[in-house]
Parts: sequence; structure tokens; C-alpha cells
Amino acid sequence: MGIVEDVRQVLQDFLAPEMREIRTRLDAMEEINRIRYDTLVQRLEPIQQSFAFDKRISDLEAEKKRSA
Repeated sequence: MGIVEDVRQVLQDFLAPEMREIRTRLDAMEEINRIRYDTLVQRLEPIQQSFAFDKRISDLEAEKKRSA
């Protein structure tokens, strides 16, 4: 069991810090992507509201009913 324990300890000594570093970098990248996504949504909302297709369609339907 000595060899197994030694190999296990070496793997833990090497992998644990590497995995923590990778996790930290991944968390940072996720935060950056979340901020970029939120910014993009904020920029696109006014554009989406300017089209207002639902309201335009409703207005056209109401006008069509009035003229009929």
C-alpha cells in the first residue's frame, strides 16, 4: 500500500493546486461573460422596444376591425 499512498499523495500535491487555479480562472471568465451578457441585453432592449411588433400588430388589427 505504500506505493499507492505515495502516488496518491503526489497526485494530490500536484493536482489540487492546479485544479484550484483552473477553478479560479474559470470563475473569473464566467463573471466576465456574465457582465458582457448583461451589457449586451441592456443594449438590445431599447432596440427591441423600438420595433414593438406586438403593439403594431394589435394596432393594425384594431384599425382593421374599425374599418370593417
